Amino acid sequence: MKRILVPIDFSEESMNALNAAHSLAVNTDSNVLLLHIVEDPNIETMKISGETHYDPMDNLFVKLLLDKTKEKLEAIVNDPKNSDLNISYKIEIGNPYSSISENIASHDASLIVMGSSGASGLQEILVGSVADKTVRHAICPVIVVKGECSLTDIKHIVFATDLQNDQSQIVGDLKELQSFYDANLHIIKIYNSEWTTSEDVQQRLKAFVSEYAIENCSTVAKNSEDFAEAILDYAKDIDAGMIAIGTHDRHGILHLIASHVSKNVLNHSPLPIWTKAIR
Repeated sequence: MKRILVPIDFSEESMNALNAAHSLAVNTDSNVLLLHIVEDPNIETMKISGETHYDPMDNLFVKLLLDKTKEKLEAIVNDPKNSDLNISYKIEIGNPYSSISENIASHDASLIVMGSSGASGLQEILVGSVADKTVRHAICPVIVVKGECSLTDIKHIVFATDLQNDQSQIVGDLKELQSFYDANLHIIKIYNSEWTTSEDVQQRLKAFVSEYAIENCSTVAKNSEDFAEAILDYAKDIDAGMIAIGTHDRHGILHLIASHVSKNVLNHSPLPIWTKAIR
């Protein structure tokens, strides 16, 4: 791991993400890059009006906001509790999701650790959250945290899978995650069909484990109408420290279902969620 990208807006959730990333960075000797995005509404106004000459730095309010933001970020960087970190910051003006995506590549980020309060109600239905958009399109793994948590002592990881062939895109990263923590991996498949039995799903799970040579793991098949709720309940029952799940772009009915499940897990889990986009 080279660099951990932490999007920060000074909210409680983003500060929790920074604290979680701190411990992980120390243990992996990684750099931490704080990324703060200043949203300038005039940029959207410019797009609608067709203006092309607008410079955000001409806006006095934006200048004052940038100065204040810089003070806050420098205070974090210079905080004695972060003295054991190789930490830097970057400020951008733009759209949070787009800026995060661009900085993953430009700074060769190995991991994103970000906070989320979770979207709910109308927001969840219409637009979702920045975290949801980021995990579906990021080219590196993302860990989403909500409350205060440590990412250094995780013994049990629940991996929720749909057993589709595209899971091969994330198994390598998942095994690295398990190896880093030396954790037990609990692989769960939720199904909802009167034509499928638990024994059938268990056989598929065993074949999955064998195909990818996954060790130190257990498998479980659960029949439930609410996939996300079943995953979260199982994680709680075994006292898991993290949930891992692949995320999908929304193409095709199978990916639509999988995307809906991963989004609900992301929005409602109190545990850290490790995700990797499947394309």
